[in-house]
Amino acid sequence: MDDQKKDIEKVNEAQLTDTTEYITESEAKTVREMFKKYLKYYKEKDPEMTDKEWLEWLFKKELPETTPEEAKADAEEIVESIKTFDENLASCNSAAKRGVSKESWLADKIQESSVGMSVQEYGKRLQAFDDMLHVKNAELADALTVAKDGEIGRINMNPNLDGILAENYIAKTTELSGFAQGKNIRVDVLQSNNANSVDVRAINLDTGKYQNYQLKFGKDAAHTIKYIEEGNYNNQQIIVPSEQLEEVQAHFKAKGSNKTITDHIDAWGAEGKKFTKEDLKEIQRAAQEDGIMPSMDYSHYQTKDLAMSIGKNAGAMALQAAAVTTGLTVAGKIFKGESVDADELVEVAIKTGADTTVKTVSAGTLQVAIRKGIIRFIPKATPAGVIANIACVGIENVKILAKIAAGELSVTKGLDQMGRVTTSMVGGLWVMAKGAAFGTKLGLMVPVIGPGLAVITGFVGGMVGYFGGSKIGDAVYNAGKKVAGAAKTVAKAAWNGIKNTGRAVGRSIRSLGRKIFG
Repeated sequence: MDDQKKDIEKVNEAQLTDTTEYITESEAKTVREMFKKYLKYYKEKDPEMTDKEWLEWLFKKELPETTPEEAKADAEEIVESIKTFDENLASCNSAAKRGVSKESWLADKIQESSVGMSVQEYGKRLQAFDDMLHVKNAELADALTVAKDGEIGRINMNPNLDGILAENYIAKTTELSGFAQGKNIRVDVLQSNNANSVDVRAINLDTGKYQNYQLKFGKDAAHTIKYIEEGNYNNQQIIVPSEQLEEVQAHFKAKGSNKTITDHIDAWGAEGKKFTKEDLKEIQRAAQEDGIMPSMDYSHYQTKDLAMSIGKNAGAMALQAAAVTTGLTVAGKIFKGESVDADELVEVAIKTGADTTVKTVSAGTLQVAIRKGIIRFIPKATPAGVIANIACVGIENVKILAKIAAGELSVTKGLDQMGRVTTSMVGGLWVMAKGAAFGTKLGLMVPVIGPGLAVITGFVGGMVGYFGGSKIGDAVYNAGKKVAGAAKTVAKAAWNGIKNTGRAVGRSIRSLGRKIFG
């Protein structure tokens, strides 16, 4: 979707300035001093002051432009999000002891928290959430492919849902049409950002044959023609807006081109819906601004499979995040050569797990740093609850790395526990996003999840590790590098498994089609 890609490029240019780093050493040093100062504030507070009251006071003091109502609401959201995260992690760990996988735990958690939601609405939201995680996993996989020793930058990271919902809508209407006719087909959105890459692929599961499609939806026929001529789309059928079809076809026919240009996908007789440019803009606007998901017949979907797919995506994301060393490296650099005295409160939190205070101070520090624009790659509008989850993942992971460094935990078991940490976070994000403005809330999470989350949680964990003392910080840093090396191979296999077996919804519909049509 070229207009959306151009908009994304503008956003990236505005955010990146001279650097492609997620967090620079200069920014990291500022955050370190903020954490040190806020930790001191916390320890000096009146013992009767609650964490919520302290956060509210901190935001009023450090963010004077914040209204009292906003400070109170953000403080409440952070405290509640930390509580939810801790409860989810305890529940996930308990399930693991009973032999229940983290994927199954998350699927059950999602279903429990969605009681009262219609099957149709539940399916739409599951699909959008699953798509978001799938795209972010793809970004992580791409970043790790070119990374050296787990160090990644942030070039070509898509910060929006623009185009994703539209492409899925076009693909899935074709797939539903096929199943209604008893055709054994799958239509995948490939979600690649590479030049000339395929947008959508339809596969005949009986014969193994496939057809590639390129979607070109310029603001008018002239722009659509320009986008087609700029690319090399051999062996791809091109889909354009229905109101532009005749003009685009006539242009290429006059040039003697034999390109197949149409306004809908036709996969072995299964026809997808036709859309105008405005139709798709309205779908995206409704999803992102009003929280209204595109209408598809999700009553036919196996929602349990979709929930399980979310769990698998969460697990793959955890493994890929563990292979990213950028955040740890930045933390190590800003403490290098410094002798750091152990802060007793932080040291106890890392060693014993009594970490609510450290999570609260970390979340408060991140909130102020993001709202002030000190951590520039995370949008200022990111919900406080998402910021709290970032802090929680960073703290939990540093505790795991400390155990690995001490020989109390193997790398393999440590990776498994890190997987539960990320899965617990995803469970909390689902609950956070499931209100009336679902699309808006989901859109606000998108820039933070994926590579960015891997970097910032690594930095937070590494920074807190050093505040537990130089010895703990160095041990955590070394353990993190060791874990990253082990995680890379496992993470690649996990992602390839998800990518190669197709999306959960496709498997579900195919299963239904076989049941109905034999």
